[in-house]
Amino acid sequence: MSTLELEIERNAFLSTLYKAQGVVDKKSTVNVLSHLLIEPSSDGLKLTGTDYDVVLEAALDARILHGGLACVNGKSLFDVMKSLDAPTVHLKVLDTHWIEVKAGRSKFKLAGINPTDFPEIRSPDEVVWFGIPHGTIKDLIEKTAFSVSGDETRMNLNGVFFKLDPSEEGRATLTMVSTDGHRLSKVETTVEVGGYDGQPYQAIIHKKGVQEMRRLLEDDVEHIEVGFARGYILFRSRGTTFTVRQIEDTYPDYERVIPPDPDSRIVANRAEMIAAIRRIAVLTSSKTSILKMELADGGMAFTTSNPDYGEGRDEIDVTYGGEPITIGFNYVYLLDVLNVLRSEMVTLSCNDAFSPTVITSDDEPGARFVVMPMRI
Repeated sequence: MSTLELEIERNAFLSTLYKAQGVVDKKSTVNVLSHLLIEPSSDGLKLTGTDYDVVLEAALDARILHGGLACVNGKSLFDVMKSLDAPTVHLKVLDTHWIEVKAGRSKFKLAGINPTDFPEIRSPDEVVWFGIPHGTIKDLIEKTAFSVSGDETRMNLNGVFFKLDPSEEGRATLTMVSTDGHRLSKVETTVEVGGYDGQPYQAIIHKKGVQEMRRLLEDDVEHIEVGFARGYILFRSRGTTFTVRQIEDTYPDYERVIPPDPDSRIVANRAEMIAAIRRIAVLTSSKTSILKMELADGGMAFTTSNPDYGEGRDEIDVTYGGEPITIGFNYVYLLDVLNVLRSEMVTLSCNDAFSPTVITSDDEPGARFVVMPMRI
């Protein structure tokens, strides 16, 4: 029987195994989905993992001593690699499908399964690739990932909506949107996109793919390659590719949710708002997370009253000259928005206590966040 045997640089292997940790499904009742397939390739080594929604494929330099396949638990292999301190690791598949790992004086034997049990992976056909600046795609995801819906009955909200529209020559307008029905995040920016053909593209990226993209964005690279294919969207960096299943549904008309020109505007210091909300949150109900935001001339106060814990009030100075308003909010929703903005000052716009509140920043003009009020 042909058994895989190889030597590989430990740090490079560990980095790739880290990216695979979110893909290997540790909670799945299908045991094989918690495993990674290891096989020789023309360039060295190929590593594959999947949970059916996301496929990770990574190419690594390795010295192949003997051909063959291996299928090993992804978490166990990652934990062992983390514990090692030798620069080079030796892997060998045993007759039982177990994998022997040696590094320096350390030696492990990890339980493996028959590689033939691993799902067949089919690569998408006719992928159109573009190069998007690393900082741009990172900013889009950071400002939208938190408001993706977890309601499995509304599949079209179980991901972020991403589209490219043509702008001036060589550039494209990138838009990313997410909503869970209680809040909405929309970020739009125009940048130079490598290889862009001037055609519109769009996809609903499954939330699992959005989570895994964050690991890929930890690479210190100038561009992330993004590929569009029928039914899939792909992300590639330094030999690692994530193939993410698109959600085949229609995304709702998000522009209708954003009030066009709210009556009242409040300009506040972002850090002061965060600090005040966190102090008041100590006494809010863990079931509802509701606090009151009271607006008056030149001031904003956050209050809460909980029969089990007590009551609190915290005030900050703001720029506001309208009529007094009291609005109920889920404080977590407010903090999520304030934590992804980077500007010193933020603007809150609303019509009344019952309409959506829009949060923006003059320093980040492409970002708009909508938070729905709560009954108080």
